[in-house]
Amino acid sequence: MDKQRQFLQAYEYLCHIGEAKEWIEDILKREIPPIVQLEEALRDGVTLAEIVDALYPERRLRIFRSPRLQFRHSDNIAIFFRFLAEVELPDLFRFELIDLYEKKNIPKVIYCIHALSWLLFRKGIVDFRIGNLVGQLEFEHHELEAMQKGLDKAGVSMPSFGNMGKDFGVEPTPEPEPVETEQERIDRELGENEFAIVDLQAQIRGATARLRCTDIMQGLWDSEEMLIDLQSRIRGDFSRQIAEYRLNMRRFAVDLQSGARGFLVRQRQSNRESFWKSSEGDVLKLQNLIRAKRARDEVRKTKSDLRREEPEVRELQASIRGFLSRKALATQKQQTMTLAGPVKGLQAAIRGMLLRNVVANDHEDLYRQEDSIKAMQALSRAMLTRHQISRQKEALEASAPIWRALQAVARGQSVRNDIQATKNELKSHSSKFTILQAFSRAAAVRRSVDDTLSQLQQEEPIILDVQSFVRGMLLRRKVADDYNVLMSQTTQISHLQALARGCLERERIDAILDELETHTPEIIELQALSRAVLARNEVARVLDALEAEEESIIELQAFAQACLVRAKFVEKKRFFKENMEKVVKIQSFVRGRLQGEAYKSLTTGKNPPVNTVKNFVHLLNDSDFDFNEEIEFERLRKTVVQQVRQNEMAEQYIDQLDIKIALLVKNKITLDEVVKHQRNFGGHSGNLLVNTSMASGNQFDLKALNKNSRKKLESYQQLFFTLQTQPQYLGRLFKRIREQGTPEKECKQIETLMMRLFGYAQKRREEYYLLKLIARSVREEIDGVNSIQEYLRGNFFWTKLLSNYTRSPRDRKYLRELLGPLIITNIVEDPALDLESDPMQIYRSAINNEELRTGRPSQRIPDVPREVAIKDPETRDLFIDHLRDLREISDQFLHALEVLLPKMPYGIRFVCQQTFDALCQRFPREPQEKLLQITGNWLWKFYLQPALMSPESTGVLEKQLTPLQKRNLGEVAKVLSQVASGRLFGGGDIYLQPLNAYVGDAIERIGLIFSNIISVPDAESTFDIDEFNDLYAKLKPTLYIKMADIFSVHQLVAGDLPHICPNRDDMLREIVQELGSAKNNETEMLGVTSGEIQMTLHPKLHDMEDPEAEVKALFMETKRCILYIIRVQSGPNLMEILVRPITREDDQKWHSLLREEFSADSRTRGAYSDANTLVDIKSMSYKELKRTALENIMRLEHAGRISRHNHYQDILNAIALDIRTKSRRRVQRQRELEGVRLTLANLGEKAEWLESQRKSYDNYIEQSMVTLQKKGKKRFLMPFTKQYNHEKELERSGHKPKFGSFKYSARTLCDKGVLVSWKGYSDREWEKINLTISCDEVGVFFIEGSKGSMQIPGASAEVPMDSLLGAQFANHQYMDLFEGSMRLNVNLFLHLLYKKFYRTD
Repeated sequence: MDKQRQFLQAYEYLCHIGEAKEWIEDILKREIPPIVQLEEALRDGVTLAEIVDALYPERRLRIFRSPRLQFRHSDNIAIFFRFLAEVELPDLFRFELIDLYEKKNIPKVIYCIHALSWLLFRKGIVDFRIGNLVGQLEFEHHELEAMQKGLDKAGVSMPSFGNMGKDFGVEPTPEPEPVETEQERIDRELGENEFAIVDLQAQIRGATARLRCTDIMQGLWDSEEMLIDLQSRIRGDFSRQIAEYRLNMRRFAVDLQSGARGFLVRQRQSNRESFWKSSEGDVLKLQNLIRAKRARDEVRKTKSDLRREEPEVRELQASIRGFLSRKALATQKQQTMTLAGPVKGLQAAIRGMLLRNVVANDHEDLYRQEDSIKAMQALSRAMLTRHQISRQKEALEASAPIWRALQAVARGQSVRNDIQATKNELKSHSSKFTILQAFSRAAAVRRSVDDTLSQLQQEEPIILDVQSFVRGMLLRRKVADDYNVLMSQTTQISHLQALARGCLERERIDAILDELETHTPEIIELQALSRAVLARNEVARVLDALEAEEESIIELQAFAQACLVRAKFVEKKRFFKENMEKVVKIQSFVRGRLQGEAYKSLTTGKNPPVNTVKNFVHLLNDSDFDFNEEIEFERLRKTVVQQVRQNEMAEQYIDQLDIKIALLVKNKITLDEVVKHQRNFGGHSGNLLVNTSMASGNQFDLKALNKNSRKKLESYQQLFFTLQTQPQYLGRLFKRIREQGTPEKECKQIETLMMRLFGYAQKRREEYYLLKLIARSVREEIDGVNSIQEYLRGNFFWTKLLSNYTRSPRDRKYLRELLGPLIITNIVEDPALDLESDPMQIYRSAINNEELRTGRPSQRIPDVPREVAIKDPETRDLFIDHLRDLREISDQFLHALEVLLPKMPYGIRFVCQQTFDALCQRFPREPQEKLLQITGNWLWKFYLQPALMSPESTGVLEKQLTPLQKRNLGEVAKVLSQVASGRLFGGGDIYLQPLNAYVGDAIERIGLIFSNIISVPDAESTFDIDEFNDLYAKLKPTLYIKMADIFSVHQLVAGDLPHICPNRDDMLREIVQELGSAKNNETEMLGVTSGEIQMTLHPKLHDMEDPEAEVKALFMETKRCILYIIRVQSGPNLMEILVRPITREDDQKWHSLLREEFSADSRTRGAYSDANTLVDIKSMSYKELKRTALENIMRLEHAGRISRHNHYQDILNAIALDIRTKSRRRVQRQRELEGVRLTLANLGEKAEWLESQRKSYDNYIEQSMVTLQKKGKKRFLMPFTKQYNHEKELERSGHKPKFGSFKYSARTLCDKGVLVSWKGYSDREWEKINLTISCDEVGVFFIEGSKGSMQIPGASAEVPMDSLLGAQFANHQYMDLFEGSMRLNVNLFLHLLYKKFYRTD
């Protein structure tokens, strides 16, 4: 059954081949090769072309027939392809040329034949269907095994042959209806009436429920009055509880407010005391205090507002809640009223049932608490009354301005009414008033004139004085005029007076000087003495005054200075208060700018200073969530490692069971062969079994069933697995190949070896690892160059490998879809198209065309310069047309590239992305646009340009192009190459410069295309593969490889091992050393099996400790200590901080830091708190911390990790790097957690699968052993022989073993070759010594030695079959028993056990 399941795919595929074979034979009316040979027979395409010929005999097809396969047979396949296009078979069902000719995908060919048969039947071209032979054919085991091996080697997915008729709209042949039994009829009718039965059951259940509901409602109606009374009591109790709750909440609010006020007063007092105690007068401290005071004022104001409005808010909330409750009750009541009357009775009955049990108790409680309830009700009424009065009072107070305004309006209206009435009355007497006023005015004027005259008479003297004053004023005015005239001549008069005075004064001074000159010395001495006396007197007087008022002066100076300082401080304080918001904004901006610059220096700077690192240390702290995630990740990782180990152990155990089963089977076969040989030729069995391999004809075969071959096979499997999954090894090898200048022929061989190593990337896993290898090789090569020009000049090996990879049908199909329509439409279908851009060639072509057209020599001179040729009208018009066509075709290519970009194969896009990333990392100062253009230009030259220039060789076209068409493609490629290179046409292509405007636009366009090309997901998500995939996969990866290729890869790796594995402890070095010399292995094994073998790849369990683990742990511990040190002390660099003495303030800061960091309610953990160190920070003093840090730094400096020349800046750089990568670490940890959880689930599934495999293997072995081992069947024994007496004795004792017991003399076993030696007994004594071999348990044999009827002391042993098989597998010829005194031949002893205890028929 296992073999049938194993070869089920091969069997179904052979059946489908048989179906295609019968259909082809029905078409051709003749027989074709058998099923197992049909794949090879179809390769030349003759049979496929004959199908077309048979369907269309009127066509005369040229079918190439040759017994030897050659490329001309592709013409036959092309005939079949044209036929598929004629009948319009969808592309989904078609195959490629290499699928058949190179046997890349033969199942796709068979699938195409099936699809063609259904299409021809649907169109009526043939009148018979293709048959279904699955389950009707039988094949030999070796045929199924060979076919399954071929399918696994090809690595292609099997198409789905089922339901193909439905895809083409063909209904399958109806099968006869089976006869329906009585039970089937009953089941069918029940199924048909299922909905009716369910409906009936539902109606019955509904009727029953309605009857029960009616009974319940009747009982509730009987108790309606009691329920209503109970409801009223409940509502009253609920209202009283609400009133009591509100009273309690009010008391609680009053207590809370008083406590809050006291707390705020104390807080304000403590803040005021701390403010006055502060002696720092700098502006920053003052700003902080102002800001804190303002914030506290706002908080207090907010709290006060909240406390003041708290009762109204609560009352509003209570009103809202009451409104909502009443609304809900009203809605519920309305809904209830719309229902039938029974619902009301039901509710009443329910309320009665719920409350009847508590009515009596409620009455008792109410009677007992009657006084309290009355008092509480009185308090409630009083409180409600006071609330109502206060609300009315507040409402009146709130409306007082309105009443005042209303009263003012009323009074104003009354006054205006009175004034209007008075005006109306006065208007009625206006004429009388006018006359009266005229008389009054006349009398008043006369009185005024009389008064004026009398007053003038009384003031006559005064008037005379005034007149004299007037005359004086006139005189003075005249004098003033004279004065003004004199003043106008002031300059001349003054000059005259000055001359006169000067002359007189000079005469006087000359006389005085003459007199003084006679007494000059005496005068000088007198003046000096006088000045000295005066100065001394003045100084003494001042000093005496100052000494007398010294204290007052000092106090006055202090007061003055204090006044000035206070005035400046008040002015500054006022200015700050007026501009507080601006100051806060400026401070925030400055702090933000400083923080931004500090963080920029931290993230981008080379050596960040100590203060910058200190300011951002908090970013390294982990929250509880981060810490728990880290713990969870470590736990899951540990679980994954444990699960992988368990699965590896289970796999090893299953492999051992597999070997055991193989040994059992092979031993069984060997026994049969020995028996046959003895019967046919005679002789002793020992001559056959000694030193004979049980599984292979040669012990050097990799598939031999012995320990050495098994170990070598496992080493090669580990080697190929390592080379596949660890791309760094082959990446370094490729770089070494380029550096050595390996010849092209050897490079081609290595390329073929690599493609075979990765199975030609036919499977998802191999393709993933091949792309990872190419990406790693790209990075190795880019990291080894010093400039971009050096990279552009390089001829790398990975490009050859990628070229082989891109020759797949997937890439050919994409290139055909991209370039096929472009070339066919513009180039092939337009034979007259000429895209020549050289004006000279166009000019000469125009002359030739003219001469051919007219038959006369042209008048134009053929040999002219290009400048003259371009001026020719016809040449200029053709040149412009050619440039226009070039632009249009290039634009069509860019459009097709944009449209088909999602269909571009992932592999080439992934390599472009990795190349771009590697260039960005290697050349960070280069602009990314330039690096993207370099990557895109490489893609054009490597992938797109060859397909455009040679479409027939890349599968884009099937027929050859003419020289003109190839030249046109070359012109198009020239324009596109210029676009891809990102440069305009220069002096070398001067006549293509008119296209520079288009080329400039196209460069921007193709830059966007290149950026979209490299925007692909990572390979892991695309291929759904990760690093644990091979660990939990149920089916191990397989590799089909020739023995010669195995040794070639071995020799290639071993030859450059120092460059591939620079580290001597590398895992690959261990594998190669275990394998030994490649030439020796080739000499031993290549002669045994030179064909292809299948290898199951698996990893090598390699436990290697990190040699720098101790240094890394020490560095982590040092960083943690340094973080705490720089938070306590400051300095320009780390070395100065470390050597600075410790003060009392430093100790206080350290203790406060410990309390803050390690408090019980802290929600964060310090940086590096999860590091496994032996230092307990919280139990150390600051002195011990610095001593520990200095000791660690000395050790790190001795190890070469840091240096004191840069003041230990390396430690700060490492801390800055940790800060920068903290957020990325969180994201990476989330991704790793998801991956580890998924891996753990997959490992669990694999563990379950391995457990089921183990159980099936154990059951198989147990059943096989039981089946093989004889049970209870008696044989005829010659009476009175040793065996006959032995069995009789066992029967008498009642201890007869279940599977038999046999007794031999030591001499007999020696003659059989089983017994080799027995220490302590000579050969003469062996006749008297007996050995009893018995078995009472499956697979366990008990051996006893006896001499006569007495057992020999120590001569007993229990030998499991597993031990014997293990010794045989390890090539051990002998086995020692009885504490090493007796030696047996393993193979002959196994032969004896199989012969006596196991079935041989």
